[in-house]
Amino acid sequence: MENFWVIITLIVTIIFVLITVYYSFTAKRELERKLGETKTELAMATRPLLVVRAVDHDGVSLYEADTPQSPKMEQSGDARPMASHFSYFELYNAGTGPAIGLEISLMNKDKKILQSQSVGFLRNNELPLPFVPIKVEPDKIYYLVSEYESVRSRATEKPVWYQTWLPFMPLKCTDKKMVNISVGEMAFREVSLKERIDAFPSNLKPL
Repeated sequence: MENFWVIITLIVTIIFVLITVYYSFTAKRELERKLGETKTELAMATRPLLVVRAVDHDGVSLYEADTPQSPKMEQSGDARPMASHFSYFELYNAGTGPAIGLEISLMNKDKKILQSQSVGFLRNNELPLPFVPIKVEPDKIYYLVSEYESVRSRATEKPVWYQTWLPFMPLKCTDKKMVNISVGEMAFREVSLKERIDAFPSNLKPL
């Protein structure tokens, strides 16, 4: 009889230990899930988002950030949308935090940098930044790329850089002093330090 109670006590103890381990594991998983959600919310609450739009000579935007489907670069001839007398690009921060380390680059089809501009930072409540391509040729694909990071990302061990890509193609115009433009679909990317464009390498930046 004494052995029977010993066995019962041992079984009850094992069951209690298993229940404790189960609830501890469940609580840990739930805590990790909530921490992950909190980190995501904090990241989104401070994330910048650079949006690009083309502006014509009358100051009218030719590409809006909320356009669900913008023209594809594969379109040609009469199917290609024509924008009247392109003037320059505007970049504005539609995110919830400042964009820091901001660099803007004009690249050709082969992703070779043709023109770059280092801005430093752009707050989410600032006026748009103008960017004027110095020289582009008609019927060739180009990319306007902005690269930047967030305050939160810079403070991490593995910083993430954000990129906004806007493909576009200058088009011939009857007035040789003017240029039309066809814009493609804007793309947003996240890259590591090794994957970034880094148009202004640190050893070339002023102290």
